[in-house]
Amino acid sequence: MNYFTRVLKYGIDYSYFGLLNILFNILYAIFSALAFVSFIPMLDVLFKQTEIVYTKPEYTGIGNIREYLESYFNYYLSNQLETDVSSTLIIVVGIVVFFFLMKNIFNYLALYNITFVKNGLLKNLRENLYSKVLNMPISYFLNKKKGDLMSRITADILEIQTSYLSILELMVREPLTILFTLIVMFTISPRLTLFVTLFIPISGFIISIIGKKLRKDSKEVQQQQSNFLSIIDETISGQKVIKSFLSESFFLDKFKSINSLLFKFSNKVINRKNLAGPFSEFMGILVIGVLLWFGGKMVLISETISGTTFIVFMGLAYNILTPAKNLSKSFYSIKKGNAAAERVFEIIEYNNDRVDQKRDVELIKFENKITFENIEFNYGDSKILDKISFTINKGESVALVGSSGSGKTTIANILNGFFNPKSGNLLIDNNNISQITKESLYKNISIVTQESILFNDSILNNIKIGNLDTKKEDVINAAKEANAHEFIEQQLDGYNTMIGDYGNKLSGGQKQRLTIARAMLKSPSILILDEATSSLDSKSEKKIQDAINKLMQGKTSLIIAHKFSTIKKCDKIILIDKGKIIAQGTHEELINSNSSYKNMNELQI
Repeated sequence: MNYFTRVLKYGIDYSYFGLLNILFNILYAIFSALAFVSFIPMLDVLFKQTEIVYTKPEYTGIGNIREYLESYFNYYLSNQLETDVSSTLIIVVGIVVFFFLMKNIFNYLALYNITFVKNGLLKNLRENLYSKVLNMPISYFLNKKKGDLMSRITADILEIQTSYLSILELMVREPLTILFTLIVMFTISPRLTLFVTLFIPISGFIISIIGKKLRKDSKEVQQQQSNFLSIIDETISGQKVIKSFLSESFFLDKFKSINSLLFKFSNKVINRKNLAGPFSEFMGILVIGVLLWFGGKMVLISETISGTTFIVFMGLAYNILTPAKNLSKSFYSIKKGNAAAERVFEIIEYNNDRVDQKRDVELIKFENKITFENIEFNYGDSKILDKISFTINKGESVALVGSSGSGKTTIANILNGFFNPKSGNLLIDNNNISQITKESLYKNISIVTQESILFNDSILNNIKIGNLDTKKEDVINAAKEANAHEFIEQQLDGYNTMIGDYGNKLSGGQKQRLTIARAMLKSPSILILDEATSSLDSKSEKKIQDAINKLMQGKTSLIIAHKFSTIKKCDKIILIDKGKIIAQGTHEELINSNSSYKNMNELQI
């Protein structure tokens, strides 16, 4: 129940509707019990069992209110039966119809109000989860499979909706129905009611045993669903590789294995959940059977209860059976939902404030220099950076070169605040980056990567991500500076053209120019260019290099590049190998002083 109550807290904004739901459920439960009791006078009239009372009863106090009302009603019916049996029958039938009508009106009002609670709770939970994902550190995503995160955000939330919220109404209504029905039954026959109450704890104990196993199997189902989504995502995004390497059979076998496990655990969970209904109904019928035997003796032998009253009592007992059956299903649903909720709350309660709490320095504007002091960084057990030290003065352009895996992109990620170094200091204007607030850091830094990251939105909105409050005229100017305005105008809807998932309706060069336009619109003090032209053809590269040159004007730039033609004019070039700086200087200085750099340059000529 722990996760269930934590999920319920997300509906606290809608507690007004929750209170109305409880009120209407109380009224529903009362009228549900009274609806069955209302059959007693009708059955008495039909079978001529009405107690004849000709003397008007007197009210003697609240202690005898039940006897007074019963006697007064029999007095009224006795007089009516003497004059008109037909109208008396209409009255007793009307009483039955009235109670059932009120029961269903209150049932609808209760359902109407709980709808706002359920949907509002789900809305708040989704928003909280999505907000948490947006604020997760980059390192979190490196350790998680994309499919697993997608499963938690989609499938697990859906499971919470199905397992928790679908039974939220039952958790309020059914206990109240059982309670008020038992109260009415107790007033009719305490001895018979005792048999019914014995049934509830016995069945609850058995259900709890089965429920423990259900939660374990449900967690396995959620895990296999995340693996399922992961392979679907990999298959769709990796189609070119799969087809060119003839790997269809490998991925199909992998998919079948995951799908078989999902099939196996899903069957276990559903079959255990399906056991709830038949088991509860059997236990209920068992109690009904005992009641028929014991109550039959009371009617036929001891004559301590009338036949019509016993029939109504049996109806009340059956009125408990359905809520008890629903409650047992609810118990199973909560156990199943706990597995999904546990995975969702792993994200929501992830503590990413341990470092951020120390960030209290506002970097209003970058003014002086960036200093790397003996920076070390490990990824797992592998050392990626080893005592990296260098300085970038304001307005300088510094390039990092080296073989793949040498640590260039890691340096850029540390400067961008994505990773925290294991040791050493990164200072921006003599402020340690670990003390600078993330918001002020990102206002001063912009990044253009090899992979053009765009979103399924319009061209206008993709550029405006760099400055959401900007005017369209400024967006157009940024696009012109990035050599993107011409091709944008050629699109069907111009700047309002939707570019599809990841911008897949555009070419590689067009996508890259949009990311440059985005960076230009933001106009940062510090610019990081991570192999921004490496995957482009020569024609596109020329246009983009021209746009990058405009973007770099007046900015402090850190450039990562394999193509030496793009970095020859940099103020400083740093050669990195296996996480260490082995040389630094201008292009000409390195050509003359470092053989490794010279060889790398000659290979590209």
